[in-house]
Amino acid sequence: MIMAEATLLPDPTQVELVRLSGTATGITAVVRAHAGTTRCPVCGARSERVHSRYTRRVADLPWCGVAVRLHLHVRRFFCDQPTCPRAIFTERLPGVVAPSARRTVRLSQLVELVGFLLGGSAGSRLLRHLAPGQPMGSRDTVLRTIRRATFALPEALHALSVDDFALRRGATYATILLDLERRRVVDLLPVRSDVAFALWLRRHPEVQLVSRDRGGDYAVGAALGAPQAQQIADRFHLLVNAGDVLERCLTRHHASLRQAAQRTCPADVLPRATKHSPVDVRRKQARRAAREQHYQQVITLVQQGVSAHQIARRLGIARQTVAKFLQVAAFPEIALHARSRPIDPYLPYLRERWNAGEHNVRQLWREIRALGYPSSDIGLRRIVSAWREPAPQPGVAGLPLPAKEEVLSYSTRKTRWLLWKAEEELSEREGAYVAELKQLCPPIAEAQRLLTTFHAILTQRCSEQHDQLESWLAQGEQSGISELVGFARGLRRDEAAVRAAFRYDWSQGPIEGQVNRLKLLKRQMYGRAKFDLLRQRMLFHPAG
Repeated sequence: MIMAEATLLPDPTQVELVRLSGTATGITAVVRAHAGTTRCPVCGARSERVHSRYTRRVADLPWCGVAVRLHLHVRRFFCDQPTCPRAIFTERLPGVVAPSARRTVRLSQLVELVGFLLGGSAGSRLLRHLAPGQPMGSRDTVLRTIRRATFALPEALHALSVDDFALRRGATYATILLDLERRRVVDLLPVRSDVAFALWLRRHPEVQLVSRDRGGDYAVGAALGAPQAQQIADRFHLLVNAGDVLERCLTRHHASLRQAAQRTCPADVLPRATKHSPVDVRRKQARRAAREQHYQQVITLVQQGVSAHQIARRLGIARQTVAKFLQVAAFPEIALHARSRPIDPYLPYLRERWNAGEHNVRQLWREIRALGYPSSDIGLRRIVSAWREPAPQPGVAGLPLPAKEEVLSYSTRKTRWLLWKAEEELSEREGAYVAELKQLCPPIAEAQRLLTTFHAILTQRCSEQHDQLESWLAQGEQSGISELVGFARGLRRDEAAVRAAFRYDWSQGPIEGQVNRLKLLKRQMYGRAKFDLLRQRMLFHPAG
């Protein structure tokens, strides 16, 4: 849609102003067509014989917030072609108003533009504000204008990107298609399936490149619908898949994570825990018992031959939880994370004063307050309440505080990112933890070595990558680590698309940005937009 150049009349080349009158609430412009002849809309023959005249009343763009209405004098003509089925026709003014329309072309374009940018309700409110006394369009009118708009596909669609998005998260998914060269959405499909994607590609045989993630549906659909096209696996998704492989390996060896954290945890971090009430302790124990019971039930049902999907439905837990329980060799404990607190820098001073016999909380708070502690004494009271075992006598030096056996370990997700980092980017404690973990569990060390090598091969994209990738696939298949073996075999099945990722610069970045825009539109329409309306707004691209 292209807005016409601003002029007083809708199209001065077709109409001329006869008379202008105004009131306090609106302006009326009487205009007429000044062409001597016109063409029949059916046969195209030119005619100059006038049959009759009549007046059309159409709304035009407001002038400074004042409503404008055109009284358009148009003519009916005779068609003198004997073979034409239309004997009498009305002259057409395509730059002014469409046949049977109640708004000028430029006003309809404004309504359409506002509707695409703001939606139905918000667009209708803005249009009413532009001309308070003029019916610019209700919410339903704006939505009908959006739905009537048509969009043409690019003439040459060579590079295509495909991805899915959620119409209803976890239940219904659809497909978005993007022209990578122009970075414009070309279509939305209401389903996520290989058949629908293949049928769309067969209607567009000019597609030569298909960029996609590692999903199997789009790989099969591209092979069926466009066998001539080169499929390209997205490099970012390849790295994410590699990270997921490492995380699954860490989950299977989760006991080693806790053991490595216990061996490398500094002494000043051990007594971090504050005192918990008996109710909190009982709740924590109950949650752990319920989780352990689910774990035992999952193991029992798996031994009976029940599938993971059926187990999740029967026990009422997530399928991801079932998959995690099946990956580990023993019940996975929840890691306790070290969280920074404002009082942490003052703990050594507080321990020294406490062991020297100062047990007055208010006095301790005043002392660390003078040292720069910014908060109230509530956090200090919680810590000191855990130190009062047994209650000391006033003025008597206390015994050195025993360290609590509560290890602040790293989760599998946190450990995954630590293993991805370079050694020089790790802190002293993180470096010691990673080194201890690799020494305790050789499979984790081997998985880190192979996956960081894969990361280097993929990001460097050097000329020798063909031989390097082949060598890496062989090492992965022979590593003996089940997660790596499965990953290498999956890359082998998709080897052509993976190798294309090294040769081409295309990626899924542009389409991920469009998916983000789509989510914004869904929220703007309160999640109630039907698929056809969502498709129209995604296909719209304002000029400039």
